[in-house]
Amino acid sequence: MVRYASPEQPLPPELLRAVKVFGVNPIRASIVRLLAQSPAPMTTGEIAKVLTGASYKTIFNHVQDLASEGTLVSDARADPHGQRVRYTVDREAIRRELREYSKYLLGEALSSDDGN
Repeated sequence: MVRYASPEQPLPPELLRAVKVFGVNPIRASIVRLLAQSPAPMTTGEIAKVLTGASYKTIFNHVQDLASEGTLVSDARADPHGQRVRYTVDREAIRRELREYSKYLLGEALSSDDGN
């Protein structure tokens, strides 16, 4: 069984069931929510300071994965070496992924089925 690190501040009770049912990683969910609520982009270090239930390395790896999938965007140059990279949520990307997952779960045609 997959073990996930959990944020120090637990998810609201009404979301715990959905997290369990769909196998959502609570750290990723917490990262996305934190960035969505933040008035300014944040570095991985700033995120790790707020989400104290996971190590910096865990936060960093999740942020990198989310960014590579296009759900987070950064202010990084092509070569970010030595740069403090700040991240924010691409709200439309999140909405698009949730729509597609919902369609899949409900057996509806996916956008890729439509030729899009």
